[in-house]
Amino acid sequence: MTIYGSMPPIDHKKIIVIKIGGSVLADLPNRFYQDLLQMQKEGWLPIIVHGGGPSITSMLNKLGVTSSFVKGLRVTDKETLEVVQMVLNGKENKEIVKKIHAVGGTAFGLSGIDGGMIEAMPLEPELGYVGKVQNVRFPQFLLQTNMVIPVISPLGMDNQGQIYNINADTVAQAIATKLKAKKLVMVSDIPGIYQEMDGKKSILSHLNIEEIKPLIETNQLTGGMIPKVEAAIQCINQGIDEVYIIDGKEEGILFRILQGQQAGTKIEKKAVVI
Repeated sequence: MTIYGSMPPIDHKKIIVIKIGGSVLADLPNRFYQDLLQMQKEGWLPIIVHGGGPSITSMLNKLGVTSSFVKGLRVTDKETLEVVQMVLNGKENKEIVKKIHAVGGTAFGLSGIDGGMIEAMPLEPELGYVGKVQNVRFPQFLLQTNMVIPVISPLGMDNQGQIYNINADTVAQAIATKLKAKKLVMVSDIPGIYQEMDGKKSILSHLNIEEIKPLIETNQLTGGMIPKVEAAIQCINQGIDEVYIIDGKEEGILFRILQGQQAGTKIEKKAVVI
């Protein structure tokens, strides 16, 4: 038997992939992790994918390593890749595991290279060791008993053993679509997708995928929001029912999602009929 071998069936419509952005990791309240544990108790199968950009930048600065970006992605040479692995696996991943255990849960911290979970290939030569997801082999035994919460850092590896730094939104989307999850929740430090009209910003509580393209074309979506909505579109087109973009610092935000209440920006395939 292998870890990817035959297992009793999993209810994929109970899987919820939660991507936690590096910008909000340090600021998530205990209530967030308590609600995560309550979600598990109610039969959901949560999977966490996390980023760590700000902590990586801070460590690179401390070590005197110069870092640059192309199209919003960090150029990753060998020296930078060592720091990325150190921060994602050794600091951020274990910090989330610790906080889940602190509220009475059980979490397993993994990276995408463990068990060959995320098979990767180079994204673009100019980015160095930045990868894109080629295949996902998720160890489903982690979901089998609904006893542990997998916490995954966004690294991948090719069949030659080369490790790649991958955008966490992309990894979350790839895992969600591979597992045919019910929901993808993207947790950040902003309360959703903004629309600006007459100099005023307001949160778009509902969007369908046809409404996203004009927002990009009119530069209302820029920077780190673009990979989020691109991941959302991929998920919706491949059968995920709902994608949320939320502020993880909002009290009870995960509970509101599970109760079908308004939370951040909810992206669906079709227009919402009111």
